[in-house]
Amino acid sequence: MDELLQHTDVVIAIITSFVFQGAFLFIGFYMLLEYIQVRKKDYLLYGIYALLFAVYFFIRIDLMLQLKLLASNVELLSSFLLPLLFLLTALYVKFINVFAQIKSHHYKFSREIDFFTYLLCAFSVLSFVYLLTTQNVELVAKYQSIVFMPLHAYSIYAVVRAFLVIKSTLRYYILVSNIFLIAFTVLGMYTASNVEYSQGIYANNLFGFYNFNASQLGVFLEMLCFSLGLGYKFNLIEIEKDKIKKLDEFKTKLYNNISHEFRTPLTLISGPIENQLAKPNISKKDKAELNLIKRNAKRLLNLVNQLLDLSKLETGNLKLAVSQGNLSVLLKQLATAFEFKAKEKKITFTYTIAQMNKVWFDKDVVDKIVSNLLQNAVKYTPAKGYIFFEVNKNEEHVTLSVLNNGNRLKDEELPILFQRYYQNSKQSEGVGIGLSLVKELVALAHGNIVAHTLNTDEIQFVVTLPVGRSCFTSSEISETDLEMADDTDAYPEKKSHPKEAKKQKEKPVLLVVEDDDDIRMFIKSIFNGQYKILEAANGKEGIHTGINQIPDIVISDVMMPLTDGIELCNTLKSNEKTSHIPIVLLTAKSGEINEIQGLKSGADAYVTKPFSSDKLKIQIEKIIENRKKIQAHYRSGNELDFHNIQILNTEEQFFKNLQEVLKENLLQPHFTSENLSKSLHMSRMQLHRKLKALTGLSTSEFIKNERLKIAKALLKNADYTISEIAYQTGFNTPSYFIRCFKDTYNCTPKEYLLKTKK
Repeated sequence: MDELLQHTDVVIAIITSFVFQGAFLFIGFYMLLEYIQVRKKDYLLYGIYALLFAVYFFIRIDLMLQLKLLASNVELLSSFLLPLLFLLTALYVKFINVFAQIKSHHYKFSREIDFFTYLLCAFSVLSFVYLLTTQNVELVAKYQSIVFMPLHAYSIYAVVRAFLVIKSTLRYYILVSNIFLIAFTVLGMYTASNVEYSQGIYANNLFGFYNFNASQLGVFLEMLCFSLGLGYKFNLIEIEKDKIKKLDEFKTKLYNNISHEFRTPLTLISGPIENQLAKPNISKKDKAELNLIKRNAKRLLNLVNQLLDLSKLETGNLKLAVSQGNLSVLLKQLATAFEFKAKEKKITFTYTIAQMNKVWFDKDVVDKIVSNLLQNAVKYTPAKGYIFFEVNKNEEHVTLSVLNNGNRLKDEELPILFQRYYQNSKQSEGVGIGLSLVKELVALAHGNIVAHTLNTDEIQFVVTLPVGRSCFTSSEISETDLEMADDTDAYPEKKSHPKEAKKQKEKPVLLVVEDDDDIRMFIKSIFNGQYKILEAANGKEGIHTGINQIPDIVISDVMMPLTDGIELCNTLKSNEKTSHIPIVLLTAKSGEINEIQGLKSGADAYVTKPFSSDKLKIQIEKIIENRKKIQAHYRSGNELDFHNIQILNTEEQFFKNLQEVLKENLLQPHFTSENLSKSLHMSRMQLHRKLKALTGLSTSEFIKNERLKIAKALLKNADYTISEIAYQTGFNTPSYFIRCFKDTYNCTPKEYLLKTKK
């Protein structure tokens, strides 16, 4: 080694070789690190290419310096350069293909390059295995030049053709790189092809370099040029991404604004249509046309809402708000909401929902996912077809399955079924937003959705959603639980003290009529602390309980066995004993006909499924607020006049009967609440509840109040003494009359007389 170092040109050659090696290693590892960051295939290919060239030249250095670090058999080691060159050429050509995106310019040429790449890789593997097993280096030394000639020829042809095919600036990087590579590599490789390695470092020294230093220089310049090319390409991609991002932001903002503008006229269209449909003398033809306009206005409004939801998802403004609640109740409400529409098409709609009391989910997201899937199923299921909706829970996940017949999709269409605006035919309804929105919402909720074709004409959508608290981040957990909480947890039973028991008796009575146990328990849980709850599992039982118990308010489902909610409402509102009871009907989204029937029957409010506890509470509070206004109006001393209040004919008849009985019997001292109830053909409890609801007074308090009104008028307009007025109005003693008058009007009869005479 000391003898070698005495030659200046040898020292320069050794230093030069290792400087190039360091450059190759640096470029190779840098490209691999870039690939990890940007995940671009051309960075990966070029990184491996640079590292393999470093290996190639390490072998050449070991051979030239005769160090024998890699192998003792010099001839065998030199023979391994052949399969390595095969592999390097394959990687280089493949890199050019990916780097220049030749596939997008000339598909057949790209496939041709790929075939050449695979062929070279096969030659590389076969050559390596052959040398390793036979160690026959003479055959390799004899034919290596013959093999390299066509390889280089095709490589040059591929580069020239790529330059002609590619229209972008990237082709100039390929051209310049290959000028460096070909010029210097050919010089280095072919000047060394006839050198015996036994000649060592003194053979064919060229300008103070080893004969392969020229190849190293060519490869280095080529790598440097392609590195700049990759940087240029990456910069172009970033510029394009920025343009696309700005364009997407502009488009999102544009159709956001347009969607919002659509909502206002659509809402304004719906209002006048409702008014026109409410007119009694409208013809059947006009009614049919108006209903058509109404349906399509709602359809457009739903489409606009879906577009806005997609926009929120894209911009990241739609966030999860997960809370713990009863998922079974929500899903059952959603399922029953589609039963009306399914019946209209004579579709057999069957659903099975597992019990899920305490799970974590976003109510709005689940609502939209299930509603879109069921709506899609009802839309495409033929008349007399079938739909199966099944929900199962497995540990911390819920699986929702919607299966229906009438499928016309092919298997190859399933992967693109969730693409936005996709339609499988020109006759398809809609614009392909619903399923796209479903997929986006499922992804937002950390779930997945797949579609399957079954048998000949069945299609199944399967959604898997997490429902465990650990599946969501802290920012996705809502601070307040859902209203769908299990009633046993929301209102734990406590043993009441006697005073509490008395208060319980004084609570207003709420009758809940619902055939589904879970939904009934959910409604019960909402009002359990404020009302005394009565329950009925069907309409027939609800009517019986309503007439016998006279509740203060009734909440009833529309679709029920034996007797539906519409008939229950008709029956209770037409009965004099129960006509005053406010009734809130729960209906499906598509049950407009039933809604109109319910309003005609006297229903005080309609709440669509799925409903929230807040919405139902507000409806009940508004009804109670109106009742309190009536009670306050009466208690303020006004006459019992309900002509200005919208009431049913049955209610009006009750007031007439009541006034007639009072006119005949009120001034009799022995006229009691029992006499009044018998005269009106009601039980004491029934009359008590009815008067309490209408006036806020019990029956005896009501009789006393009516007597005081007459006494007040006599004091003002007649010359009777206080004692005479007391006896004339049915009071047993003047002292009792005076005490009652003062309690009601905050002054004695004498003080009242003094005020009126001033």
